[in-house]
Amino acid sequence: MNTGLNSSVNPAAPRLLIADDEPLLRRHLQALLAEFWPEAQTTLAEDGAVALTLCQQQQFDVAFLDIQMPGLDGLQLLRELRRLPAPPLVVFSTAYNQHAVSAFELEAVDYLLKPLEEARLQQCITRLQQRLSQQQKPQANLLHLQQLLSQLLPTAAGTLPLNEAPEVKAATSETEPLRWIKASQRDTIHLLDVADVDFFLAEDKYTTVDSAGQQYLIRTSIATLEQQLDPQLYWRIHRGCIVRVKSILKVERDEFGHMTLVLKNNPTELAVSRAYQHLFRQH
Repeated sequence: MNTGLNSSVNPAAPRLLIADDEPLLRRHLQALLAEFWPEAQTTLAEDGAVALTLCQQQQFDVAFLDIQMPGLDGLQLLRELRRLPAPPLVVFSTAYNQHAVSAFELEAVDYLLKPLEEARLQQCITRLQQRLSQQQKPQANLLHLQQLLSQLLPTAAGTLPLNEAPEVKAATSETEPLRWIKASQRDTIHLLDVADVDFFLAEDKYTTVDSAGQQYLIRTSIATLEQQLDPQLYWRIHRGCIVRVKSILKVERDEFGHMTLVLKNNPTELAVSRAYQHLFRQH
């Protein structure tokens, strides 16, 4: 998403766009916004194409988008909005939660599920107000924030910029080991300290990140993670699993020579393939 200053943003009277092909639903959201954000000015669009045209003709601070709309759906619309010189902040309002990962990868500010909960919408409005307020700060402050984020999520030279990057980056011999990961849990994106992760487990197209029994999802492969993690602190124990060494309580071996890891604060037991059993042999 374009991170340049939006010179027309007025936190006292922000301009909001609602795009939804269901008239009753967009009117309902309009009524809620009028109640909880009365100073905002709201414009309605009946589909994605109309919303795109409106955004090309005039500037909005926030766009509330349905995902499943005829023609140009919400995710496609967000990709088009990203091309604008000063794109609006985007919030998805949808009845479907399976698009949450894609939405946050495109840097949507929030993801609201229908039917809308008033308390949840109020949280979203607070978040938007904070973001709009930040856009009023001097450019130097924004650059400083970007530098801090870059330190939290280090990128390798030649990779995508922070605002278009996946949850982790490919490491090179010159980069430090991975320290932070952006991972999804239901409709929320979490910034996880790698030091708190017990293990990574490959699951179909995703990788499960397990921290103290809580599971999160990322799209980074085990092979890529192995290159990014500190090999002294994280060991690969079979083709689909990497474990944090400090999380291991003990290693159990059965009569057939199979090894299983028992973790300290996690109920999951992890199998060790024969190719990696040498890591746990006494010397």
